[in-house]
Amino acid sequence: MRRLGVCRALTVVSLLLPALGLASVPARAATPSAAPQGGPQAVVPAVLPKAPAADTGLEISLSSVSPAIAGPGQSVTVAGTVTNRGSSAVPRPVARVVLGSQPLAVREDVDRWAAASGPAQGREVGRSSLGASIAPGATVPFRVQVDGAAGLREPTYGALPLSVEVSDTSLRTFAGYQRLKQYQPMRLGWVVPLTLDPDPALFGAEGDARQAAWDRALGAGSRVSRVLESTESTGSAPVTWAIDPSLLPSLLPEETGEPVSSDAKASKTSEAALRSAVEERIRASAPRHSPWVLPDTDADVAAVADAGTSSDLVPELVSRAATVARAVDGRADVAWPADGQHTPARESALRRLYSQPRLGAQLAAQSSLPLDGNTQDAHRRSADGLPVLAYDDSLSALLAQVETPESAALGVQRFIADTAALLDERPGTSSRSVLVAAPRSFSPDPTAAATFFETAASIPWLEPVTTDTLLTDARKAVPMPKEVGTRPTPTPSPSTPSPGAAPPSTPPADPYSESRPLLTQRRVESLEQSLDTVRGVALIRDDGDAFARTWGRAAEQLASSRWRAGPAGWTRLNAGIQAATRETTSSIRVSRSNINFLAETGRLQITVTNDLDVAVENVKLTLEPATPRLRIDSQPPVMRIGPNSRATAIVGVTTLAAGSVPLRTTLTTPDGTVIGQGADVVVQVTPTGDWVYWTLGGFAGIILVLGIWRSVRRKPEPVNAAEPVPSPQGTA
Repeated sequence: MRRLGVCRALTVVSLLLPALGLASVPARAATPSAAPQGGPQAVVPAVLPKAPAADTGLEISLSSVSPAIAGPGQSVTVAGTVTNRGSSAVPRPVARVVLGSQPLAVREDVDRWAAASGPAQGREVGRSSLGASIAPGATVPFRVQVDGAAGLREPTYGALPLSVEVSDTSLRTFAGYQRLKQYQPMRLGWVVPLTLDPDPALFGAEGDARQAAWDRALGAGSRVSRVLESTESTGSAPVTWAIDPSLLPSLLPEETGEPVSSDAKASKTSEAALRSAVEERIRASAPRHSPWVLPDTDADVAAVADAGTSSDLVPELVSRAATVARAVDGRADVAWPADGQHTPARESALRRLYSQPRLGAQLAAQSSLPLDGNTQDAHRRSADGLPVLAYDDSLSALLAQVETPESAALGVQRFIADTAALLDERPGTSSRSVLVAAPRSFSPDPTAAATFFETAASIPWLEPVTTDTLLTDARKAVPMPKEVGTRPTPTPSPSTPSPGAAPPSTPPADPYSESRPLLTQRRVESLEQSLDTVRGVALIRDDGDAFARTWGRAAEQLASSRWRAGPAGWTRLNAGIQAATRETTSSIRVSRSNINFLAETGRLQITVTNDLDVAVENVKLTLEPATPRLRIDSQPPVMRIGPNSRATAIVGVTTLAAGSVPLRTTLTTPDGTVIGQGADVVVQVTPTGDWVYWTLGGFAGIILVLGIWRSVRRKPEPVNAAEPVPSPQGTA
């Protein structure tokens, strides 16, 4: 009976423990994630903590976690706001900060914590009352202090998994701490592109639409302006600028047709003035940013390299970058393919495109490189000896999301946790490095981005360095194996959802790295043909310099990487170029005519009409008989035709046989570019020959004989002497 009573008592206790909340947490939540053995860590997508769904009624926004790294005995203050999106008031709200029980041993743990939602398992480490209630639509601030944050976990440095909770709503974040420095710091580098947006209105005919496009691209509040403001004064975080030479027009060769930045020319149009101001701003700050100069127009070297076409245009765009780089004390030999990929075949193709200057290094995504150890450094070297700087996909995705103060606050805390987990892979190894590269679509909030850079520079286990330092290390790195590993392709982080919106189910892709290239082999060939046509047409127009400057530059811009993010814009710009050249080629034409030619040799007259509002010159007309009945003895000289006028070309010909002879007419520029419209000119040939002359001579002889005969017949008779001679009138 006593044994039965004990069993009953144990059963009752086991049933009551869960109800009282004293049951142990699941073993999975309390067990550290085991690191994979004998291989590298997979790339972890950097996912920001999810915002609460709209139907929870409350929305939590994080504004700061300070200090970024708590020292011994320091408290951490978590601040933000709570908004009631529901239709009823929330009574007696309390903001709680819960320290999660999940360890953050590896980067997968960091990602798992950030991606989770709902109240966390762990212990409360701070709370703050938010007043009597939160009315519908109201927003109230909160500040929760976490005392002794650096002593809440056993490791001497790292990140704390924190959950900010109000009622049933939670938001996951992190807080960094350090009691002791028991590691070798990692070197940290930054790369930020300065490139244009995929707007076709930036190029083409001048007018209000083009001016508005440049205002959007470079004016106050533009994306380029925000990137400059975010990175100009990063201080302890040296950011390398990767610059599209299109932003430095006065440094490009004159044949590109870009406007120069002299005051006289800049004052002519507000577009020129705006571009000149941005150029001066970049040039003034460039020496502090170890600048890389991309190929002119930020040419899509990845697409051209993979297409396998023997392009002449892209090597020319690459060579222009060297001239610009010398002016800004930068370098033009670092290739940055828009898709971030590196393979031995790609490297060989890039070496062919970078003939002058020679390829000196490549920027690539860490996920595209071979696996060769427990972790990867930013400074790498290819099997063929090319220095490669590998940017961390996940950390770069975090930087890309700094578009609002809220996303920056979440992103920088995630950055702290991610880099701490990365450091823990080899904490005692010196000369490790990590590189963060913003995408070409980087559109930051200037204040938030500046805070992000400053906070990252303050992390004690990261040592900010320039990319020049990383390139020096890359030249001495152990070459990578040629075999590419099976590292999964990372998915960039989603942006923080808008208030009241549910988090996206799949993160949005980087429009540059994830999209298909536009420049196929066929399009590259078509682009170069369009450029040749523009240049050829410009040779004959009186406004040829302006035409070549406008439409030649537009054609070159079709080679840019930016159209990966706006393929429709590529199509629109290409159509505009075709229309501009077609206007010239269709407005100059040979007049259709039928000519009767009744001679053995002589001259034909061919009429050419110009319907343009500008004069054309050096127009060459070439005629080719469709049959051998007619021979062209001399092609007509080049012509000049006034606006909305016509001109006559004189052609020397010889007839060889009678019959109808169609003439094929071709109009070309001095360089052989075919322009205008040929027309059917039909010549009815009737050659004369020797018999004509004998016949005409015979007719002349007959006429001569008849004239003589008629003269003889009409000879007057002699006067008779017997007849009296009349006396003069009036004589008696």
